[in-house]
Amino acid sequence: MALDYVSTSKKIVDAVGGAGNIVSATNCMTRLRLVLSDEAKADDDAVKKIKGVKSVIKQGGQYQVVIGNEVSNLMKEFNKLGNFSEDAAPAAGKKPEGNPVQRLFGFVAGCLTPLLPAMLGTGMVKVLLTLLTTTKVMSSTSPTYTFLFSMADAFFYFLPIMLGWSIAKKTNHSVPMYMVIGALLVYPDLVTILGGAVEGVTYGTFLGQNCAYMFGFLPVVCASYSSSVLPMLLMTPVMGWAEDFADRVSPNVLKAFLKPMIFFLICTPVVLVVLGPLGTILGQVLAAITTFLYGNFPWLTVGLLSAAMPFIVMTGMHYALMPLFYSNLATFGYDVVILVTMFCSNIAQGGAAFGVAAKTKDEETRSEGIACGISATVAGVTEPAMYGINLRFMKPMIAAVCGAGISGLLAGLTSVKGFTMGGSPCFTSIITFIGVDPASTITNPYHGVIWGTICGILSLAISFVLTFILFNDKDAGLAGEVNTDAIDAAHAALAGQEHEKKAIAAPVEIDSPMTGKLVPMKDVPDEVFASGALGEGIAILPTDGKVVAPCDGAVAQTMDTRHAIGIVADNGVEILIHVGLDTVELHGTPFKYHVKADQEVKKGDLLLTADLDAVKQAGKQLYTPVIVTNSDDYTEITPVDGAEITAGQKLMTVK
Repeated sequence: MALDYVSTSKKIVDAVGGAGNIVSATNCMTRLRLVLSDEAKADDDAVKKIKGVKSVIKQGGQYQVVIGNEVSNLMKEFNKLGNFSEDAAPAAGKKPEGNPVQRLFGFVAGCLTPLLPAMLGTGMVKVLLTLLTTTKVMSSTSPTYTFLFSMADAFFYFLPIMLGWSIAKKTNHSVPMYMVIGALLVYPDLVTILGGAVEGVTYGTFLGQNCAYMFGFLPVVCASYSSSVLPMLLMTPVMGWAEDFADRVSPNVLKAFLKPMIFFLICTPVVLVVLGPLGTILGQVLAAITTFLYGNFPWLTVGLLSAAMPFIVMTGMHYALMPLFYSNLATFGYDVVILVTMFCSNIAQGGAAFGVAAKTKDEETRSEGIACGISATVAGVTEPAMYGINLRFMKPMIAAVCGAGISGLLAGLTSVKGFTMGGSPCFTSIITFIGVDPASTITNPYHGVIWGTICGILSLAISFVLTFILFNDKDAGLAGEVNTDAIDAAHAALAGQEHEKKAIAAPVEIDSPMTGKLVPMKDVPDEVFASGALGEGIAILPTDGKVVAPCDGAVAQTMDTRHAIGIVADNGVEILIHVGLDTVELHGTPFKYHVKADQEVKKGDLLLTADLDAVKQAGKQLYTPVIVTNSDDYTEITPVDGAEITAGQKLMTVK
């Protein structure tokens, strides 16, 4: 049965603490990636029980809800339930979770994940061109080939620019300025100078490498930064500091041009003299390690990584290995660490799921096993198989690890290599193994496809057979055939139950946080607010930018973009004040907080100020919803009648 995206989205929002608790929401290929203001408000067990949810993972400051293939469709409905930012930066005042290594990997994964669609699409075009030229259908010298290859290679060549965009989005900084630093690294004249053969340019040596000189004395090591990721990742803290510093020292009247100028003057020498060369060196070190391990122990390297890959995927850290993947492609022209090991592992996960489907007598589990097996082996999406079947029953996971490890050993022994990324590794991506390594004695471009297919079949067969031997319904706690009529009846009964609202001891009065005109919530030109999806309340068209506390309580939620604030009253009423519509896109510029998260406040205390003229000049509307986000806990929420209101006057009554 197809997933009900609307219902599932609403249940997830409720289970993670409501829309007001979600700072940002994005998705990758299989996961809904949320940053929550307070993860303590999220009920992990309740989220896991929602139909369509495979698992919950907390990693790198993100609350990841594993959905599977349908996550992109779910995200469309999920975004309608709140004004969620796509910037996955932690909430203000929130302490990052996990150890430094986990946070680092989480950050790298968060920066590279948004680039995957472009990478997969262009990678598949390269695969298609390789296939066409190998079969002599198209000549590599034809204009058509050049046009298509230029498009496909553009993503990889200009990767530093793409990475500048994703880093800026993730860290909530200036996208254009970060992209300029990425563009600098692949600018044609710079590439020519760092090629080391420009007449009239004085070259020298630095640490044994050729270099040119900036300002006549700063050595700029000759290196190529196309297709690189490490220099931009290393520049992240420098660019963040430089932008904040430039913002502080630039007078408001000059900030429009002085701030970016200072930023560029700081970042340019740092990236060219220090961190760019350092990233190149680190990339060379990673490549050397790969060369050593694969050159001396190919069977062991690929075998062990294939067996370990499911557990790497579980933590979401497979995306954090992408720098190594890019380094291998740029250095060698091929990769085995990601493409081959994930190929063996993904198919093994599907084989184990098929094994459960073949062995079980439980009708629902059989259906799930077949669907999960197809997803893993045909689409390369393994989370449904891992969480929905294999890890759930454990023995299938053991079988999958064995199948992946053994097939990985064979792949290493037979020199199976991937020459481009073309979708998540699986049987349908086998053509990415077409190619020739110039340093190898193997000249047949289909060698990888032939042996890759054999390895894939071996992985599928071993995991299937071992699962069929090890798994049984009794150990898995499955009784046999499922009474679907009883389940449908139970679902219908649950669907008919309404949320029980409880009246509080005495009515609670909430005062207005701003001065302005009153607007019924249904008249707010934003579907999410007007529909009441976030809760009941009323909106204000403010005439003054001061926002004061509407009650005694504590600051429950602040945001990096400073456009909204959440208050929990002493009596438990949760209030969200959202200044303007779509003002999250202003990245905090017109707003200033005067309190911090968890701070106790009294009615009338100044919470934040907004430059209303700046908001209007940015093209945003000033409608300011004031919402009781836990409206379902009360029997009645009654806004006051009237056309205008002053801050501190009664705005609504909660009963």
